[in-house]
Amino acid sequence: MKQALLKTIVLVTATFVVVVAARGQGTPQAGAGRLRLESLERLAPKAAEAVNIEIDGVLIKFAGSMLSDEDADERAVKELITSLRGVYVRSYEFKSAGEFAEADVAAVREQLRAPGWSRVMDVKSKGLDFGEGEVYLATSGGRVEGFALLVVQPRELTVVNIVGALDLDKIRRLGDNFKLPGVTVKRKKKAEN
Repeated sequence: MKQALLKTIVLVTATFVVVVAARGQGTPQAGAGRLRLESLERLAPKAAEAVNIEIDGVLIKFAGSMLSDEDADERAVKELITSLRGVYVRSYEFKSAGEFAEADVAAVREQLRAPGWSRVMDVKSKGLDFGEGEVYLATSGGRVEGFALLVVQPRELTVVNIVGALDLDKIRRLGDNFKLPGVTVKRKKKAEN
């Protein structure tokens, strides 16, 4: 009886240590592509709809283990997420405009101005429903280590943060596999003299 109890305690302790160690590895440090989004939590009570997603460490590994190596699409997703350390989303939709201010977004914007982060796309639309959208990449050692999407609309605020080594070629191929629309930039032709 004592030996069975001791084995159970050792097993539970070992499991706890493994889970804590995996969580520690899966929780990115500041500056490694991870945004701190706690400052946005005060918007949740004001919002008509609030989404809070935090997937990291063990949950990402678990999601990857659920995908098949036999199916090409699932294998592509699995390859993409194996290098991820976290996916974090905060999205708030309000009943009317003006229920949040730029000051509410200031803490996130400040982080995105830090060294290592670069804005790669900025969309401004005046008078249209889209509002403002910004895409940022965090780089370190020549690798993309994080992605951030910030969308500010009159009645909606969304922040998406993906942390980990992102292979942009794999993302492009995954988009091709799922027939997702790509972003193309048309360049103006130089006027001939």
